[in-house]
Amino acid sequence: MFTGPFAGLAKAAILLALCLASSTASSNCTRITNPWNNYPLLVDFGAEIVIDASTPVGTPIATATLAGSQLYSPNGGWVATCSRTSDTIAYWWLEQHWSRSSNQGPIGTVVAATSDGNMYVMQDGGRGNPYEGGWNGSGSVGYTVELMTDGQALPFAWVSASPRKNLPPLTSPIHGIPCTDALHGTGEAAGFPKLVGVGCPTSAYAINWRQFSPFSLKVTLYKLAGNPGISGVQLQNNGGNGFSLFSLLNNQATPPGDNSDLFSLIRLRLAQNTRVRLNPCQSFADVLVNLGEVRENYFKTVGQPPSGVADAAVNITANCVANTNIKWAVTGTIDAFDPSGNQGILSIDTDAQQAKGVGIQLVRSDGTTPLPITPEGSAFAAYRWIDTGLRSNTSGILAFDFLARYVRTGDVSPGIANGHATVVLSPK
Repeated sequence: MFTGPFAGLAKAAILLALCLASSTASSNCTRITNPWNNYPLLVDFGAEIVIDASTPVGTPIATATLAGSQLYSPNGGWVATCSRTSDTIAYWWLEQHWSRSSNQGPIGTVVAATSDGNMYVMQDGGRGNPYEGGWNGSGSVGYTVELMTDGQALPFAWVSASPRKNLPPLTSPIHGIPCTDALHGTGEAAGFPKLVGVGCPTSAYAINWRQFSPFSLKVTLYKLAGNPGISGVQLQNNGGNGFSLFSLLNNQATPPGDNSDLFSLIRLRLAQNTRVRLNPCQSFADVLVNLGEVRENYFKTVGQPPSGVADAAVNITANCVANTNIKWAVTGTIDAFDPSGNQGILSIDTDAQQAKGVGIQLVRSDGTTPLPITPEGSAFAAYRWIDTGLRSNTSGILAFDFLARYVRTGDVSPGIANGHATVVLSPK
């Protein structure tokens, strides 16, 4: 124990040094709590995804990309305030939290084509999960999330406990904009919405999502070994948590250390419960239809078939689960004469000796009702489904037909006029 005036002076000096160290550590950037506290960023895979039972495990079945610019709107994009000009946002915080695989971690037996190679099980309303002892969900759908920024993909990694965090550094740490500019939309904040409803002292700084390099979040779904069945299962959010966490950390963090500042900014959530189901029909054989040879002078009227030429029947037969109601669609390249695809006109395939001024029209077996064409490469949610009351018989056989014919789409010149389309079957 010290005594006397010199001991007191020494003790005061030590307290001052501790105070300065504490002040330095607490100077950093902190989250603007409202709305940036588990703000929901919504991923929409549509109402339904249909997968074939024969599709290999690990095959992508849906992809959604969320632009970082979606975060510009809430609160004008203002995300944090900082104490000093030297304070920065320095790290991304990327975590998978809510996988339904064993111990809720990544699947050890299925590799994803992403930066970390890990795949996770999406929560759903089914049972029989082969990755979770058979009780937690169906295990039929996997998922990955990647942050796409600065020309690279940064993986979301599984984190079971602190301090094991996935904190990839920003290419260039983000410094705050003086609050005087942020509050008035001037100076460094010119062109940004004004910062309103947030305490921001004139000596402090604010950070806006617009200051970051352009980025996006890519979410991919995959087929796994679990069986969703023909009736399907619903993909679900894990309560209010969604399925992944996307946040930022300030320059006080030291990876892989734990840091609470700016944590829990954004939760990735499904925009709607998406049903995933098996297609009750198996792949079926290609069908070759011969439209014959038609003379140029038979094409009398634009938009009409050649006079005196019979339509060609297209007969489809598929093996399906017995007594199942089926809807169908036709995909192909739509002819420029019919940009909407409502007239069912396909363009002919490119060929060095290609005919001109003709397309191939598909119509129902009544000979008058065009089949709407879905453009090749369309997302499942954009398919133009056709309901003609199809139902497989008790033996599982599904059979139906429609008609194909040439139509005039412009000035006709002779040549080769082959075309193609794809028939897609799906449970009704």
